[in-house]
Amino acid sequence: MRTRFSERPAAQQRGWVFMAMVGLVGVFGVLVLVYVGFRSPDAIPGRSYYTIKAKFTAADNLTGHYQVRDGGKLVGQVLNPRVENGEAVVDLQLDPTIRPLKSDTRIEVRPRSAVGVRYVDIKPGTSGTPLGEGDTIPASQTSSTVQLDEVLGTFDTKTRADTQKFLRELGTGFAGRGDDLNEALGTAPKALDGTASYLSAIANRKGSVRSLIGGGATIANAADPVRDQIANGFRPEAEALRPFTDERAALHSTLDKAPGAFGTVRSKLPVVDPLVEQLRGFARDVRPALQAGPAAFGQTSALLKEARPGLVDAKSTLDFANKAVNPTLNLLSAIRPVLPNIDRTLTDASPLLANLGEHGCDFVQFGQRWTSMMAYGPGTNSVLRFTLNFGPESVYGQTTKLSGNTQENPYPKPCVAGHETKAGS
Repeated sequence: MRTRFSERPAAQQRGWVFMAMVGLVGVFGVLVLVYVGFRSPDAIPGRSYYTIKAKFTAADNLTGHYQVRDGGKLVGQVLNPRVENGEAVVDLQLDPTIRPLKSDTRIEVRPRSAVGVRYVDIKPGTSGTPLGEGDTIPASQTSSTVQLDEVLGTFDTKTRADTQKFLRELGTGFAGRGDDLNEALGTAPKALDGTASYLSAIANRKGSVRSLIGGGATIANAADPVRDQIANGFRPEAEALRPFTDERAALHSTLDKAPGAFGTVRSKLPVVDPLVEQLRGFARDVRPALQAGPAAFGQTSALLKEARPGLVDAKSTLDFANKAVNPTLNLLSAIRPVLPNIDRTLTDASPLLANLGEHGCDFVQFGQRWTSMMAYGPGTNSVLRFTLNFGPESVYGQTTKLSGNTQENPYPKPCVAGHETKAGS
């Protein structure tokens, strides 16, 4: 039995030219794929980009193809990191949809993970001029966060020991405080609800999170140059709190006795009420005087200003008086031994001086008559003679009437001489 097969035409043979063209097309396709695969990390052929430059004073571990983000959204990549004139320079290949950035745009290098991966965060400006293709953002508008390895580098041997001590003391402080800790944990949900409301208000406002984080970074960057001064600034407080740690037993005893003491104070507070009322009245009464105080101080200030020249002259006077102090003291020291004798002499002479003082007018008349008599004489151009007679009446006075022109009393009362009645008249 013979089986009959349907006949079909045999395949037509192609020429070598066609096969060569197919091979060239295949090779070209492979080359294109290789080229696209080789160039795709830097740029996809046929796609346009918006490229600008950025300078950094510190861009450690920032390499090519790191991501560029705007508010968390991927918008480009970093290309061609290099150093120019001592500054790190990178090209930022960005999506054209972000064009154009303003000249006040800020750029910051942030960590993506704890193992050193970075990314560039763009904070678009609002008031600058548009940046064209290839324009540069200066280093004054770029920054870099402190890396985790730098932070961990601050934990030297002493810092680690202090951290361990802090954690041990923290554990000691929480020991026996389980109830308080449980109470704090019980109130935590309410506090977290309030925190959630606060964070929701921030998240619902466009750009607020970025501004908040950026502001925190600005504060951290501002505090970085003075971190040692800030750390040392807490040293006085630590020294002040050290006695509480050293005398913790006494502090615990004081806290145990405090409730009873506070109860006693509370029971004695009514006794203090009258004193408080008196102090209130005193404060009310003294208020007018305090209100008049500024005016009085102003007048006193004006008086002091006006008295300034006099005070300057008084200083000169006091300087001269200072020079006279030592000579005066020397004089007083010299006459001090004879002061008792002078005092006794003045005491003995006091009656005589008192008597002579009563006859002041008689001395005046005596001087006037003596002067007249010495100037003109007796009037007969003869010599003036007088005789001194001494007798009992010269000392005790004459109390009897005498004949002739002799006065009745040679020692009359004060200021009556020349007015006595003559004998026989």
